[in-house]
Amino acid sequence: MSELITWVISDVPEIISTLRQVGKSSARNDDLTSLSNKTSTSFAKKFEVLFCGRVSVAHKKAPPALIDECIEKFGRLHGTGATDKGGTGGGLVDGLRRALAFQSNGVGAGVNVQPTSLQENRTMLFTVGRSQIYLVSPDTKKVAIEKSFREISFCSQGIRHVDHFGFICRETVEGGTCHFVCYVFQCTDESLVDEIMLTLKQAFSVAALQQNAKTQSQQCDSCPMQQLHRLCERIEGLHPSKIKLELQRHLATLDNQEQASVFENTMRARPKSDQEENELVMASLRSLYEERQKSHQHSLHVDSKQVPPDLTFCGVLIVLMYYAYKLGLHSLFRCHNSTGDLKHLDNSIPMSQSSSSLPGDGQPQGFRRRASTFSHTPTSSSAEYLPVLTVTHSDVAALSTPTAACRVGESPLRSHRHSWRQQIFLRVATPQKMPRNSRHQMFRLDYSEKGSGDMGSMRVVPEEKIRRSKEELRELWKKAILQQILLQRMERENQKLQASESDLQNRRLKLDYEEITPCLKEVTLVWEKMLGTPGRAKVKFDTETIHAAVAQGVPRQHRGEIWKFLSEQYLLRQTVPSRPPANDTPYKELLKQLTSQQHAILIDLGRTFPTHPYFQAQLGAGQLSLYNLLKAYSLLDPEVGYCQGLSFIAGVLLLHMGEEDAFNMLKFLMYDMGLRKQYRPDMIILQIQMYQLSRLLHDYHRDLYSHLEQQEIGPSLYATPWFLTFFASHFPLGFVARVFDMLFLQGSEVIFKVALSLLGSHKPLILQHDSLESIVDFIKTTLPNLGLVQMEKTINQVCGMDVSKQLQAYEVEYHVLQDELLDTPPTLNQHQRAAQLERTNQSLRQQNLDLLEELQVSHARVCSLENQVQALVHSEGRLKEQVSALEQEKKQLLSTVTRLQDLLTSLGIHSSPDGHTVPTPTGVKDTQGHQD
Repeated sequence: MSELITWVISDVPEIISTLRQVGKSSARNDDLTSLSNKTSTSFAKKFEVLFCGRVSVAHKKAPPALIDECIEKFGRLHGTGATDKGGTGGGLVDGLRRALAFQSNGVGAGVNVQPTSLQENRTMLFTVGRSQIYLVSPDTKKVAIEKSFREISFCSQGIRHVDHFGFICRETVEGGTCHFVCYVFQCTDESLVDEIMLTLKQAFSVAALQQNAKTQSQQCDSCPMQQLHRLCERIEGLHPSKIKLELQRHLATLDNQEQASVFENTMRARPKSDQEENELVMASLRSLYEERQKSHQHSLHVDSKQVPPDLTFCGVLIVLMYYAYKLGLHSLFRCHNSTGDLKHLDNSIPMSQSSSSLPGDGQPQGFRRRASTFSHTPTSSSAEYLPVLTVTHSDVAALSTPTAACRVGESPLRSHRHSWRQQIFLRVATPQKMPRNSRHQMFRLDYSEKGSGDMGSMRVVPEEKIRRSKEELRELWKKAILQQILLQRMERENQKLQASESDLQNRRLKLDYEEITPCLKEVTLVWEKMLGTPGRAKVKFDTETIHAAVAQGVPRQHRGEIWKFLSEQYLLRQTVPSRPPANDTPYKELLKQLTSQQHAILIDLGRTFPTHPYFQAQLGAGQLSLYNLLKAYSLLDPEVGYCQGLSFIAGVLLLHMGEEDAFNMLKFLMYDMGLRKQYRPDMIILQIQMYQLSRLLHDYHRDLYSHLEQQEIGPSLYATPWFLTFFASHFPLGFVARVFDMLFLQGSEVIFKVALSLLGSHKPLILQHDSLESIVDFIKTTLPNLGLVQMEKTINQVCGMDVSKQLQAYEVEYHVLQDELLDTPPTLNQHQRAAQLERTNQSLRQQNLDLLEELQVSHARVCSLENQVQALVHSEGRLKEQVSALEQEKKQLLSTVTRLQDLLTSLGIHSSPDGHTVPTPTGVKDTQGHQD
């Protein structure tokens, strides 16, 4: 069919964009392509920005106040409550395409202003790579915008709105036309905008240097493609009429045969507008200059602007011929050949190698041109040999006329053959829709084989039209609608299946670690029974049962749900509620804000579980979820913000539950368990923890403590990451998961017990090392590589240890020592200070005993009060039951009284207010005036 052999030529600006790239690198090799393909986020710099919207602009260069004007327009549209009613949502990626027309006099007439929706999450990760800019949405986990450096023409920062910036780039719309669009973004402050602008400048400079280094030795000023490139630069952005005049001037520089071929190729297509004519001329010029480039010899001293002196008359003649054709005199040129220069007009332009190559030929094969970006540049086998021949409906219709009868080899249109790639494309491509006035030109091509030395002839056979009745058309429409509905249902089901499969794969990927305590089936049933209890958030389970279940193991597939269950039980056991966060903003709303901690978070994303497959991909789903979680907490708790170590805790939570549940569990650990104290900027609590660990070593492992003190090794040299990451930064995930099981059950003292157990079990090996470097290296590298047996032994020891009283005493001791160091006069000698500390220690011990007795008394009183409360609750329940029974009895008595009154009334007996019955008197008139 004719539609399947139609080559669609892009519009002039897109052709110009391609030619500019080809002109700058006429003989580009595969090294640059490999360099582009190696561009990854590992070499990129990332910033968090707020996408404000996009505005269509009239030119690739922007005035200084463009960003400020765009912000004002966005605010005006949001202020008027303008919304897009043309869609049903679809997320941020679809929201970027929502259009809201708005007339502007400042930027240009008919400007399309598209602000983003305030209800959506507009935050993005603005990533500057080696050769492109792309914005990743942490919400949808997809790339929302991707622009190569070649598409970006201008970058600007706001003048009044200094925390905003934007860039202008070229885009192609559905109709095939190009226009310039300005994307506007907002940052947290001006300094971040300055950093982004500096990064863009450096990236553009480096990309330009790399590009020039690759192409400098492969082109010269006299290259034909360079000449075409300069032509593209002159006509880019001009009106079609001005482009037409510029092309006519350029055609005057060609020789007679080239002018004639360009003219014939253009006239054969019968363009209907200046735009179509410009497209055809540019396509012919591209083919012409590609042929020249193949045989061109590079020269360093050639003036590419030289014009042959004998071509001026021919150029003018071609222009006159064109206008004669427009005036209806083209038949004169077809019938007469009086001019020698025009005797070759019946011959067509030579075909380019790309349009006539076959699979067996040695020439490069043509291909369907894709969008050219810096990361997908045309290579020597693609962009330099683009197909330029166009066959339209009007062309094929002209073939059926007697004047268009042709023979093999007379015209490239008639001898046109497709490469094997083009033939595949033509078999699967959807035919383009034809205008109404040209639908009668449907046809079929018939190829008849001739002799062995002939290629065959082509003739046009009219398409037979089948007229259908209204009933047949109605049935066809009904069938098509039903099939479309069925197809949409199948597509939705397919999407659900794919989403479910993706969720299962992600879940399997998250839980890809080796458990150290295999959970038996009986223990799994116990956990499932507790998790399935109705209203479990308000039911207080037996503490011993929970402890025994945790000690026997936690099923990996239910670990996230069990952690939530343990947190609920922890809150039910707390008599004094913890201080809630001052900011109660929901998680989804926190994600819509910008954080000032973005640099620290983005840096630590690649350092958090770098070998785990879920977090391994740069800006993959795992890293984006981790970024969302850390960003939300930094906004929830401005005092802590973000601290190194939080990423590992958040990562462990994300491996076992979703983002929002992980955020709630992180908030529980930080606020309800009080772990946020050790992440404060002063880190005083961390210093207290280091002192407590030293005192535990001193009391439980005196020889190990002395050995470490002899080498001047304090706990801060090896134990700081244990407390900040809960052993997640160095130890296997299976062991870390068991530590988190105990953490949700017992609180932060689990970290001390695990550290004490690890150091105690490896005490003989540590004592064998006699230098600071070897001891620290052993604790940091060898100690985490535990075997499964040693890990399980450590967890069992932790379950049986209780150091809560010692930790409380050590904390009080630390504060007293700190106060004494501040209050002790410097005149005392060491002996006097030791005596004073001893007296203070005795006093503190006595106070501790007194406080312990008071605590026991208070605890007993609390228990008695709880028993009284339970008794009162039971009594209240019984009283409520009695009241309910009395109410029911009252209702029954009232119904009995009502029935008795109805019975008396039916017997003619009326009851008096005092309860006595009064018979009805005779001879009294009724209401109707009758007498009984």
